[in-house]
Amino acid sequence: MVSEASVETRGALRLSREQVRELLPQREPFLFVNGPADVIPGVHVVAQAMYAEDSFFYSGHFPGFPLTPGVIIIETMAQASSLMMLTIPCYSGQIVYFVGIREARFFKAVLPGAVIRLTGSVVSMRHGVVESSMEAWTGGVRAAVAIVTCTFRPHRSSSDREGKVGG
Repeated sequence: MVSEASVETRGALRLSREQVRELLPQREPFLFVNGPADVIPGVHVVAQAMYAEDSFFYSGHFPGFPLTPGVIIIETMAQASSLMMLTIPCYSGQIVYFVGIREARFFKAVLPGAVIRLTGSVVSMRHGVVESSMEAWTGGVRAAVAIVTCTFRPHRSSSDREGKVGG
């Protein structure tokens, strides 16, 4: 959990790489936000990601000229976006479900080893559904934009996934 010592003025949080990993439910090889993050809970995020040159998706996208797939960039945006809500106590420890995307555009290829700076703000929150306007930047150039939609739910037990009903 994020410690009180992490809270700076105006309610902003500086999350270390380890705190980001603690908050996000994804794990390698699908945890893409792998750097520090600055978060104003429920409002704004600036996070960092870097796709290692030996990442699993580069071998097939594309042989001889590897590029980061757009779907990976969008997933990274959704992970960064979810940090804005997972830092609010009522969402703490919940699972984030990426449920929608609108207005996605790609402007610059993201090459292996590039550092990505993700920025975003909450656009709307209704009934546990959060829309965020996100951007991905590399080398000071905007690489992609999208409106991502996520919802948050408590962790489910293994018996829930198996269709069993508790008594």
